[in-house]
Amino acid sequence: MNKIPVSRPTVTDEMVEAMADAVRNERMVLGESVFKFEEEFARYTGTKHAISVSSGTDALVLTLIALNVRGKEVITSPLSFIATANSIVHAGATPVFADSSPKDLNIDPAEVRTMSGTAAIMPVHLFGQPARMDELREAVGEKVKIIEDACQAHGAVYKGKKAGSIGDAGCFSFYATKNMTVGGDGGMITTNDERLAADLRKLRDCGRTSRYVHDIFGFTARLNTANAAFGRVQLRNLDGWNERRRAIARRYAEKLRDVPEVILPPMGNRDITPVFHLFVVRAEDRDALARSLQSRDIETAVHYPVPIHLQPVYRDAFGYSPGSYPESERLADRVLSLPVFPTLADEDVDRVCEAIIDHYGGKI
Repeated sequence: MNKIPVSRPTVTDEMVEAMADAVRNERMVLGESVFKFEEEFARYTGTKHAISVSSGTDALVLTLIALNVRGKEVITSPLSFIATANSIVHAGATPVFADSSPKDLNIDPAEVRTMSGTAAIMPVHLFGQPARMDELREAVGEKVKIIEDACQAHGAVYKGKKAGSIGDAGCFSFYATKNMTVGGDGGMITTNDERLAADLRKLRDCGRTSRYVHDIFGFTARLNTANAAFGRVQLRNLDGWNERRRAIARRYAEKLRDVPEVILPPMGNRDITPVFHLFVVRAEDRDALARSLQSRDIETAVHYPVPIHLQPVYRDAFGYSPGSYPESERLADRVLSLPVFPTLADEDVDRVCEAIIDHYGGKI
């Protein structure tokens, strides 16, 4: 019986050849494919600008720096990958958390509290499920900037708008496990703000105004041309892959709906179209369920077992302790990611469901 991985990136001959062609015929850094990729990604998200960078983390860091948050506070969720909050620290600001909602596992607008030093809020579209952006805007007011951490939400839609086009800026990751990748690390920033886009293009390229003239302290955070060429092919396939992810999610939901021990993720509605970067269920016996599936050669993962505020570095730096954000902590103890990727076969989805039903003593 074949092992079912929790995720698997799609790599085709067309993607590999696009990279090879870029290496043979273009500048290796900031070549033609980079600018074409940016134009195509901006068009896809419905934004005026897209600025490619070397990782999703760099996308977050550079955006925060460009928005001048140094010395201020930025609100985000403690239930995310640590890079979300690290980017705030690297930008010279202080991360302030708001607890998660059991409704969608995203930041809970009711838990958001702004202060005089609040410069921005960074909601995470966790697992490909858009955060409640209208409620968050109401919670923080018009003066606080909103940076979408859309690193898991390529193509997700909130009230007719693509993720990355709703706030002041959107940040994407193209890491290998994401809904689309660039064949290595990479990231993208989307915005409608002309000045912000110009500042970001300088920040990612050593702060230069010309080859040897620099007027800000910039970074070397460019996307390689070959990676951009790979990403262009992936982008053309993204909508189809996302639809397949939704079909897999519906199949999971249909087959597991009568398993009371498993809480299914939100499936979307007329306002929200998720893209199921991960299919995350909740179970009281999460670890036992994971071991049971592993024994049947079914891989699972936990995203994320330790909330950011309870990571050793955050406890040491900011004095957080268990109980600070109880809902995020409770969710972190129960979430389990099941296999989901575009080439996952229906029979493998059925096998996962049968294993879960069997674990709880149900009839298969």
